[in-house]
Amino acid sequence: MGALRARRGRPRDADPLLGGGGQARAAPQTPDAVPANELSGKLLPVPPGYVLGPDLDADGNNFFIAGEKAVEGFKESRKGLSSSDRKKRDEMFAELKLKGLAGRTYADRDGAKMVAEVRIMQADPKAVGKFSEVSKKVLDQLKDGREAPKVEGFPDAKCGLFTVGEKKGAKIESVFCVAVEGDVMVTFRAYGPKPLSQSTAVQFFRNQMSHLKSPGESA
Repeated sequence: MGALRARRGRPRDADPLLGGGGQARAAPQTPDAVPANELSGKLLPVPPGYVLGPDLDADGNNFFIAGEKAVEGFKESRKGLSSSDRKKRDEMFAELKLKGLAGRTYADRDGAKMVAEVRIMQADPKAVGKFSEVSKKVLDQLKDGREAPKVEGFPDAKCGLFTVGEKKGAKIESVFCVAVEGDVMVTFRAYGPKPLSQSTAVQFFRNQMSHLKSPGESA
């Protein structure tokens, strides 16, 4: 499956649900570091019929970023924020007490019918719940008008559908989902040529959530 990459740089900020940053407070309470193998073990193993997918920019396709390094990366990725926005973001991260980020991408073996991206963030349980609610609101604002699929067994999960491109033959469809299990927030994106199988994408996300809830199991 490839070696896990422990990143010390900035996390990718293209994900609309888990991107952006700001400066860490001068002296926040530093949470205990999460071992890379513990957090990455919460990611769904590469299932049969899939291989590791494309890199998420400099993070690679199978990565872990320690909490303090993740905050530093968010700071670097949002240098253009106003002072008031930086203050709000500082307060959010101080409350969040980020412990670590991990991510993995997956691609089907049959010719890029679907690529899936999973990112998980471990932080203070109460704060991560609030952060997920904000992410769900962002998802509501960005998704297109189609009815979003539900995730069986995870009623609090939120998904949205997106279509990219104007020409009929060149359109790419994607499914975004976000959910929380304990102190971990999961953001998920699946994309592929239209028509993308929504059921396949949502089942993949459901398998990730099932693995997170009961490691070693999938729906």
